[in-house]
Amino acid sequence: MKLDDIVMKRKSVLSNGVKFNNNFKTGFRFLALITILGLSLLSVASIASAQLTSYNNVQINIQTSNIQSGYFTVSAFNMTGYQESSVQTYYPAASFELPNGQYIFTVTANNQTDSNYPIPLGLGAASSSGGSSPSTPSLPISVGPATEYGYSVQQISNSITLTITTQNVASFPTNTLTIQVLYANGTAAAGASVSASTLGSSYYWGYEPNVTTWTTTGSDGYATLVTPTAPEQIDAWSWLSLNLTGNAAPQVIIAGEPVNVTGPMEPAYIGLAGSTLIVPPQTTATITMYTQQQSYWITPYAATATPETSSTTGAPSSSSSVGPGAIPASVYAQQQGNPALQANQTPTPTATSSHTTSGNTLLLTILVAIVIVGVAVASLIFATRTKRKQQQSSLQAS
Repeated sequence: MKLDDIVMKRKSVLSNGVKFNNNFKTGFRFLALITILGLSLLSVASIASAQLTSYNNVQINIQTSNIQSGYFTVSAFNMTGYQESSVQTYYPAASFELPNGQYIFTVTANNQTDSNYPIPLGLGAASSSGGSSPSTPSLPISVGPATEYGYSVQQISNSITLTITTQNVASFPTNTLTIQVLYANGTAAAGASVSASTLGSSYYWGYEPNVTTWTTTGSDGYATLVTPTAPEQIDAWSWLSLNLTGNAAPQVIIAGEPVNVTGPMEPAYIGLAGSTLIVPPQTTATITMYTQQQSYWITPYAATATPETSSTTGAPSSSSSVGPGAIPASVYAQQQGNPALQANQTPTPTATSSHTTSGNTLLLTILVAIVIVGVAVASLIFATRTKRKQQQSSLQAS
């Protein structure tokens, strides 16, 4: 090989090396540019996310009918009956920060100076002569419920101030509701229990003569309730005997649903339940019942003097096995008149769609940025390996 050829090949190798270095620098700069672009997209997504999750200030003023001094429970629910927020206060006003959506705002006002229950005067009532007659007890004196209730359904898209007027529960207007209860296979659920509880109320409607908040379905699966004209949580449930004696199959179909069998007599009964929310002027609803886990139920008359309580909800835990006689935990909570126990319900929130939308937008942006950076890195690696092979080939040829 001539000297001139050797010199030319060496120059070619050096030229390729310079080109390789230049390409490497260019690829590195391209990668840096893509990274900066990805971070910029993430920043934009974060800003958009913050804008999408903006909250509206909702001020609620309470106008009572007859309560002058008391304490108030004010709650905000979405349209599935899920409690978004709640506050207790001694002042007739409350405030919430809520994302866009439709909400049900409820108010329960309790008079501090009166009682919701009959007041027994006890033994030794004063006689007309000013003395006392220990042997003649006085009769209990009934007083009207010192509780008022009110609600408002509102579409929230900006800050707003509302006034909710409350009425005494003893004179609250009523609605007649028609509830159809079905099993999963579409057949009518005869003899199922049906209960109504007023959304956001700490007062249990059920003992008044003008309402019917608990009944059973007829042979056609229909039940009729008379409830306050207010948002009502309707629960339906039933216990069915499985009659599994001699059955060897690991699974049976009950009311259209498959039920796992763990033994010839287990389980002996299966609990089915379902619920819905009725908001005036709606007066009809259909509930399809499905099998429920044991945590869904409460046995209200468990044979124990000191029932255990749940550390999360405070609801009593049954000391006996769950079976016929157990009721949904939400119904038990309403009977106790303690709205805090309603946390045992686990519906899916739907009024916080802005949170979900912003989260999905941010996740999509991150994935796009990762893909872009990944493609850039892969391209750089491929270009680097190609140039190295070309350089090695040139050196070997020389």
